[in-house]
Amino acid sequence: MQDAVRPQRVPDRALEGRWAQAVAALWGLAEATVFFVVPDVWISRLALSSRRAALRGCACALAGALPGGVLLYLLGAGHEAAMLALFERLPAIDPGLVARVRAQLHALGGWALLVGGFSGAPYKLYAAQAMSAGLGLPVFIACSVIARGARFVAVALLVGGIARRAAPRFGAATVNRIWWAAWIAFYALYWTLMPR
Repeated sequence: MQDAVRPQRVPDRALEGRWAQAVAALWGLAEATVFFVVPDVWISRLALSSRRAALRGCACALAGALPGGVLLYLLGAGHEAAMLALFERLPAIDPGLVARVRAQLHALGGWALLVGGFSGAPYKLYAAQAMSAGLGLPVFIACSVIARGARFVAVALLVGGIARRAAPRFGAATVNRIWWAAWIAFYALYWTLMPR
């Protein structure tokens, strides 16, 4: 009887293992530097399986993103223009977005990272320009933890909550298909509306 009321999960216990957390950390590092798909995709997939796995994924993605952000912060001291030119070759980044991020950093300081985390502007643009905007490294790291962590956890809890309510009604396999469709639609829209 207890099994009847237990919420269904998307079946994949492997997503609770160490390799899943390694994927989250590597994805966080890659997206903080040059990759252009957010680790939220992986975190949300973990959330379909387990809240605990998703929250571990958040911590691991953050642990990966921070060294990437610090690396870009430090490289920004002497190579900011070259890095930004490289980033402008990535999907959804153009000189206008780079300039908007710069203006946010000058206007809001470290809080610009939080705004950027929820507005679609890539973290890498903030990291590369933070030093020239006058953010000290400790402030940049602290704001990165708050901004990246808040978004990762929000995605994990939102997707996990929806999945726990939807799986008993529609089935775990359908929820998994909806997850795929939602991310495909998100990126199709994002890359259409954002620059380039």
